[in-house]
Amino acid sequence: MNILRHGLAIFVMALLVGCGPATFSGDGTRLSYARAEGRNLRQVLSGGREIDVTELRNTVDTYLGKPYLWGGEGVGGIDCSAFTQQVCRKALGIELPRTAALQGRQGVRIFKYGLMPGDLVFFGASEDSIEHVGIYMGENRFVNATVSAGVKYSNLDEFFWRTRYQFARRLPPPEPR
Repeated sequence: MNILRHGLAIFVMALLVGCGPATFSGDGTRLSYARAEGRNLRQVLSGGREIDVTELRNTVDTYLGKPYLWGGEGVGGIDCSAFTQQVCRKALGIELPRTAALQGRQGVRIFKYGLMPGDLVFFGASEDSIEHVGIYMGENRFVNATVSAGVKYSNLDEFFWRTRYQFARRLPPPEPR
């Protein structure tokens, strides 16, 4: 019995230090990624090519303070999904669908602790009811079009966002032209 317990303890320790499988099926229906694989997913998706964070920040900066307008896509105002759609097109060369719910089906799901600049973060009452999207910019901050203040930076730890956070997605690089 002691040998069995000892063997189980070694197995659990190996998993905790990253010697376990890169992928596993947590509930039998969805493929999940181990911690190390999740951190390296941008490398896997981009073939080793990193996004240009400076270009992303410069593009985002042109929208800061722009007023919120539900369904808006222009000078008079912009909503959250139009904001992410336009920034991803201009800064990253990636085309996204128009709504937050459809954008939530793009790319690969990412664990919150593995977020990197350029990842999309999604909010709502549940995973099936996505109502808001923003772009993660690093240091637990994301930029989004808010009803209260227009396009601005927010923190994932703010109570409002923490209680509505659902998931994040990492977008693949655009196809070469």
